[in-house]
Amino acid sequence: MFGIDAAAGLFSSALSSMFGANSTKSSNSSDNINSSDFLSAYEAQTQQKTSDMVKSLDKNGDGTLSIDESGMSKQAFSAIDTNGDGQLDSNELNAAYVKQDMLTSAQNLMKTYDTNGDGKLTATELRISQQDFAALDTTGSGAIGIHELMDANPMKSLYEQYASTANIFTTNPANTLQGLNLTA
Repeated sequence: MFGIDAAAGLFSSALSSMFGANSTKSSNSSDNINSSDFLSAYEAQTQQKTSDMVKSLDKNGDGTLSIDESGMSKQAFSAIDTNGDGQLDSNELNAAYVKQDMLTSAQNLMKTYDTNGDGKLTATELRISQQDFAALDTTGSGAIGIHELMDANPMKSLYEQYASTANIFTTNPANTLQGLNLTA
């Protein structure tokens, strides 16, 4: 099985570009990150972004954002307000941040390694073993796309944690990773 530490290594360059070169260093001072270090740092960063956003926009002090407070379009707000209560809570905002970062890191990997421009990655393009690649290639097609990259992303477990707390999966099946309608 393609472990989370191996996936974190695969995503290391994409994550470095998203969060700065030093933020993906392991606590053991090696050049490779491990899943525990990455997820801990990423979770703290995500929660801080959410907290800062709510503090700066929450005019009535209820700890959530209404559509008016958020300044978002109705379409964007509705996409994040997965429980449909008309308020964005921290779990919904955290899930939205993580989902967007998962997409961004997958797109960065695609942009970096898709040498033939076909929108898919092969083991040769990724420079990984066939064994590791087979674990990523969940469709068995011999090439992986954005959805498979997102499924392999170490952030997926954090997204699922926030999503389940925000009741995303039961309220709107389109918010599952498989339900995303993405174009690279």
